[in-house]
Amino acid sequence: MVMDYLRYYLNCLLPLAAIAGFVLGGHWVWLGIGTLPLLILADALSPQDYAPRRIANGALADVVIYVQMLLVLGTFVAFAWRAHVGFDPALGPVLPWLASALALIWIGLVANVGAAHELMHRHNPLAAFIGKLGFAVIGAPNRDISHTVTHHLYFDTERDFDTAHRGESVYRFVPRCIWGNTRDEIEYERRRLAAQGHGLWHWKSQILWGLVLSAAMLAGMYWAGGLPALLVQAAAMVGGRILGEALNYLQHFGLLRVPGRPIEDRHTWNHLSAVTRILGLEITNHVEHHQDPDRPFYALTPRPQGPQMRNILLWGIAAFFPPIWTRLIQPRLKDWDLNHATAEEQALAREANRRAGWPDWLGESPASAEVARVA
Repeated sequence: MVMDYLRYYLNCLLPLAAIAGFVLGGHWVWLGIGTLPLLILADALSPQDYAPRRIANGALADVVIYVQMLLVLGTFVAFAWRAHVGFDPALGPVLPWLASALALIWIGLVANVGAAHELMHRHNPLAAFIGKLGFAVIGAPNRDISHTVTHHLYFDTERDFDTAHRGESVYRFVPRCIWGNTRDEIEYERRRLAAQGHGLWHWKSQILWGLVLSAAMLAGMYWAGGLPALLVQAAAMVGGRILGEALNYLQHFGLLRVPGRPIEDRHTWNHLSAVTRILGLEITNHVEHHQDPDRPFYALTPRPQGPQMRNILLWGIAAFFPPIWTRLIQPRLKDWDLNHATAEEQALAREANRRAGWPDWLGESPASAEVARVA
């Protein structure tokens, strides 16, 4: 039971490594991004973990979220300090800044998003603000609006910009997702403020405060390390947002749901390796989160009977190679269509397959349509 509390502190090793690299200086500045291949290897070798967590004290379990967020934000502070005091001249004029940008993108994405997402769903104003700050470091300070207001209502449908379509590459999905969600965020906030008699740029506007937060981070970096530090922070925001949405590409890819119907186990991809569950703070127990968005991370239970993607980091890499991605995902969606989808969902799936230029396996004869279930 104690390990069920402690296992999540492994996430803290990633920002700690990056902070140590910035503090030590020299070639150590590569330490932050150096954890990337190690984590990919660990996740690739990780067994599937279907065990529920045995946690009785929610307040004690929540401590790790705040520690993790403090360390993530501390990584950016450590970089600002290093940019202020200077890098080892022997490293040249470019490499230390490149190492810093890669480290901030990596930490801002992998070590940050699980905790920031958890806080985004909390109803405590301080928790929600820290979650917003976490998304601000990857250039998405208002992501909490589109995620909670649009995505949770419309996932797996055409209305949801976070749901990738069959046949859609990650290169098409990411700009569509960013543009669509940004419009949703602005429109939602415009309506909310109009109901109070205010305009979009009133001081109560979340859009305004999100922009102020992002601008303050960029200004702070410029003050600490000049134009190079500002450019590294901007790269962390742009790169983190793009790669964050690229991981988002995996979460509902190709799945379909009839609006208004109950949310069932088949409606999200789950990522249940032992490493992935820790890394994502159990958001990878995906379907239960959609069924109850207020359920805390430690109370989410695995659903091995739902659609599975085994190792999210390897799948995330595969997504950038569309032919490989298609070979991986098509058999799983064929299994979903034939063995899990309702009749209404099968009708949607057949149309989606037609638009994607995929085979019409739902129109095949029963004998040729047989398919082994995908593990």
